[in-house]
Amino acid sequence: MDEQLLFGSDPVEQRGAYARRADKMAATSIGQLIPSTPEADRGIDVAFDFFSPDVSRRMGAIIRKATDEVIATPRTRRWTLDQCNDQEKGYLGVNIENIVRGEYQLDEGSAGMDFDVRGVDVDCKWSRNFGGWQIPPEAVGHICLLVHGDDVTGEMAVGLIRIRDEILVGGNRDGKRTIQSPGGMSEILWLVQPGTPIPENFLMSLRKEDRDAILAPRGGDARALELFKRCEGMIIHRHTIESIGQQVDEARRFRGETRQRLLEEGFEVLNGHWKANRERALELGGLELSNGSQWACLRTDGSSPARQAALSPARQAESRAYRKTFSEQITAERRAKKRARKAAKAAATHEAVNLITPDDDAEYAKQAFAQAESAAVSAGTLFA
Repeated sequence: MDEQLLFGSDPVEQRGAYARRADKMAATSIGQLIPSTPEADRGIDVAFDFFSPDVSRRMGAIIRKATDEVIATPRTRRWTLDQCNDQEKGYLGVNIENIVRGEYQLDEGSAGMDFDVRGVDVDCKWSRNFGGWQIPPEAVGHICLLVHGDDVTGEMAVGLIRIRDEILVGGNRDGKRTIQSPGGMSEILWLVQPGTPIPENFLMSLRKEDRDAILAPRGGDARALELFKRCEGMIIHRHTIESIGQQVDEARRFRGETRQRLLEEGFEVLNGHWKANRERALELGGLELSNGSQWACLRTDGSSPARQAALSPARQAESRAYRKTFSEQITAERRAKKRARKAAKAAATHEAVNLITPDDDAEYAKQAFAQAESAAVSAGTLFA
């Protein structure tokens, strides 16, 4: 697939339009947000040039890695961020910051900012909800790297903005505010366009029965074995194997007895690092393995494509149903919480009363998760 089609417009072309001071346009959808044109900003230019090369792939991998580390599948058997508690979700932003620092080899900035990008202070802000970045008072006047990603919507976005008081609204007890929409949002210079597909949460794409079997409580070798047998004919990425097996060098799992066992059961485990494996993947399953981080398990009799075609509708139906149902449940809850807090604020005489406690939030999330998974299984059954 053409990378431009997959990841949106080229960042360098976007900055060219930005620098030419194109007219501000109203956004009709998230994917059509066009940056407005503030005065030339050397700091923005420096940060943009630094992060731009291969930014969609690198930031996508960072978001995926940071999220998977918080979900901690090998230790918890969880497979989505929605199964984590609020404290764990809160740590995700810190994890994103740390992985960005390591990936780009950045030192800490001055004045409390996270990064020093070629002499420019840049603060890193994460939000699972698009547009929900919490901006602290100390970030005013500085550049923020805004990072967004959500497995439920399957989308991500990364942008740069110079924070000004005029574009911030609201405020919580810590003095943090959000970026005004559409005014402030229109000043964001997108490195990764909103609506860009995020690297897939592989376990979320599977049917519940397959996911449960893969995550059954046992050793990493057994999980990896189950993963390949149940996901034949699919390209499986390194990070998926690592998240399931808790093994940094995933190739170890497919040497010796493990690989031989799969071969005895009629499966070949192939990796994109070797030319012979790439050719065999095309021959047995029509799969194009492009690099050493990609694996596939295919039947030696060449029947995997037909089996995959039969199973794919059910897998896709469950994944779509889960995402849709859970998203609707959480959206409804957020609206209810907002109304409740407004009512509490209006009724309080001395201090705010929160009608929905953190425990209520956690319980609601559990209920929404269970309902979404049940709906997904029902939807998938229709195609089984």
